[in-house]
Amino acid sequence: MHGEYKDMFLLFVGIITITFVLPLLSVWILVKVISLAKAHPKPAKYTFITMFIILMVAAGLKIRDIYYEKSPYYFWNELIRKNPKPFNVSQEEFEVKNRAGYCWRDKKYYSKEELWHKAMKSLTGRMIYENKFYWDNKVVNDNGEFLPTADDCRRSQGCRVFKIPMNPDKEKFLKDDIENEDDFGRALDILNKRNEAQSFIFASDKNYINDDFKLKNYILIHKKDNPNYLSVYDSNSCCNVLNKSEWSLIRKNYILKYIGMETAVFTEKSKIPIDIDINSWGVGNFYLSVTYSKSITVPEFVAKDKSKTFKNTRKVYLLNNCGDVLYRPNYWWRS
Repeated sequence: MHGEYKDMFLLFVGIITITFVLPLLSVWILVKVISLAKAHPKPAKYTFITMFIILMVAAGLKIRDIYYEKSPYYFWNELIRKNPKPFNVSQEEFEVKNRAGYCWRDKKYYSKEELWHKAMKSLTGRMIYENKFYWDNKVVNDNGEFLPTADDCRRSQGCRVFKIPMNPDKEKFLKDDIENEDDFGRALDILNKRNEAQSFIFASDKNYINDDFKLKNYILIHKKDNPNYLSVYDSNSCCNVLNKSEWSLIRKNYILKYIGMETAVFTEKSKIPIDIDINSWGVGNFYLSVTYSKSITVPEFVAKDKSKTFKNTRKVYLLNNCGDVLYRPNYWWRS
């Protein structure tokens, strides 16, 4: 009930502000502007022209952003922006080197091993992107209503990604602590305080930005708003970078999906323009094959039965030449 009263109070304040305060403030500003214009007509003229230009530019940028966000090619456009064409390079040279696997942003060709580290960071960024919908209360139910998920994120220490470098001692600590205390969050909190694990909440987190993901033996734990379930990615077995030849051998086992299934997070259609060769834009020369445990419980995680845990969800993502993951569309295992 406390939350409901708070929402009602904020709604009341908003109505009062819009109905009375903003109009009065607008009138006061207008009177001041007219007075200044009469006293100093020439400077006022140039000021108004400058303000008009700024307003038009701001409006244009806002319209562009709205169009960009609503575009059916949202994720594709986002990926292309991460490896843009240099202004002093011809389109022909740009496309030729893209097809050969060149990363323009970093000015180099990457090996598959180097791409793996970058793809793992990008994959983690995808999880953080999903979590932001929960923090912003933008997850909807079957009736199209937004759910108050941010409260659940705070209450359960959820909606974040944990990266834990693994070794036998750490695995034993996690297993013992969770079995004895039945508190998964407590165990992770201890590891964080010891600097033996990291947690990422937002893409702007410094530890995420500065992490090059060069480790090989670690697990990623993607925790959403439900404290009882989590998804686990084991770096030793979850993810492989494939070239076009390797992908062609298993392509028949997968179907391409454009619309997301993750609790209405990726509900928008995310297409690739059909009239282009994606390889010419540096996409589809490499793929990231991902196998992970989806929505396992804490006891299942403790048991660590990988024969059952890490086989139920398989996806393949397109990569660009710099190791960035295309979030949508992606390939799903034919069940």
